[in-house]
Amino acid sequence: MAKLCIYNEIVDEETKVMYRDWFGMDSVCYKDIHDFISNIDEGDNTIELKLHCPGGDCIEGWAIYDALRQSGKEISATIEGQCSSMATIILLAAPKERRFAFANAKMCIHNPSLAWLDLCTMERLTADELEKMKGKLDAQQLSLMEEQNKILDLYVERTGTDRETLQNLMNEDKFVDMEKAKELGFISDTLAPNTATKTTKSNKNMEETKVKKNLLDKALRMLGLSKIEDVESAILNQKITAADGSEFTVEREDGDPQVGDKAYPNGTYTLDDGTVIVVADEKIESITPADNNDDDDVNALKQQVADLTSQVETLTAENTALKEEKSNLESEKSSLEQQVQSLTTDKENLTAAVGTLTSEKQALVTDKANLEAEKQTLTENQKSEEEKAIIATVTKAGGKAWLDNVCKMQSTFHPGNRTFVESKGQGKRQEGETRTQQMLREERERQEAKRNARK
Repeated sequence: MAKLCIYNEIVDEETKVMYRDWFGMDSVCYKDIHDFISNIDEGDNTIELKLHCPGGDCIEGWAIYDALRQSGKEISATIEGQCSSMATIILLAAPKERRFAFANAKMCIHNPSLAWLDLCTMERLTADELEKMKGKLDAQQLSLMEEQNKILDLYVERTGTDRETLQNLMNEDKFVDMEKAKELGFISDTLAPNTATKTTKSNKNMEETKVKKNLLDKALRMLGLSKIEDVESAILNQKITAADGSEFTVEREDGDPQVGDKAYPNGTYTLDDGTVIVVADEKIESITPADNNDDDDVNALKQQVADLTSQVETLTAENTALKEEKSNLESEKSSLEQQVQSLTTDKENLTAAVGTLTSEKQALVTDKANLEAEKQTLTENQKSEEEKAIIATVTKAGGKAWLDNVCKMQSTFHPGNRTFVESKGQGKRQEGETRTQQMLREERERQEAKRNARK
């Protein structure tokens, strides 16, 4: 059995070097535990974990927990003094039925915290600097909450206590005794102390034995014997002769030989009455009476023994395989829980992104509707090329006033002769010229006169 004692604060490797070189203090880091596990003899499948630790660095503590769980060893853990903070995580590396504590030990679980705030310090803090500090504080708060939930998840899984009870105890941040720790499922039982009474009694027995030995030596000298084995040989040994004339010795004062009696030499002896006595490793292994000495019965018993031996070997192999499968399943479960946590976070992020994109889509739909309405308005107000040409001609001819005069004109067309009659009071019309053509010509002449006058 490999014994692992964690009796100091849990720190990272760099801090461990600083503690040792600057302050002469000892501490524990993940590398220490990794090296310990790596150096365990391959044939040693058990680790006895002893804890008297105030806790320490969360990252190092989780690494130690994982290293112990992944070692494939059968782990037992005992709280010897105190078990606080991250030390309680390491305690849970052992299964509940192999977690113990001394009766006077103490335990404390609490919410994770920072030794100091990771903030810049300066003489003057501007609004921008305060905003940066607020961002850092929010990030550190989120990190602590994630660590707190991670610790709670393990506590619930490995102790069986409900989450609310454990969280309330973490909020109180106080020591509890081992009865409370047992009630919460952190340990299965407390260890009874070994008192001084046994030692005192043992010493007394040693003194009595010494006195008796002196008296015995004196008696042996009076009998002409040098040691007690000579007496045992003279009194206890029985020589038994088998049917074939072979002899064997049984160390028994009286009565028939019994299974378990010391005997020699090794071998199988058949007595005159047919009883068979088997001596192995200088002990009587079996005594078979004559009426049960049929070969068939012996063979049947041997077969039963062989079958039972085979069953034991099979069950042992299955038990080993199940332990390995259990360890693998626990590892897979831990991995799946991490994946579920990651997927849950991704889902929340995607849900938020969908909400944002939905709002943006709604805004774009509204903008599209507004643009289409504006386009319709512009389309309705847009003039065709023909309309623009007519408006330009009317404007050039004199505008609305000219158009009104044109609209008031009356035609002198006569269907009978298809000639135009000159109206009174009107300008002289040129030959073949209609009234409209006359008016347009006269307007052009007036415009030309105006331009010439401006020159």
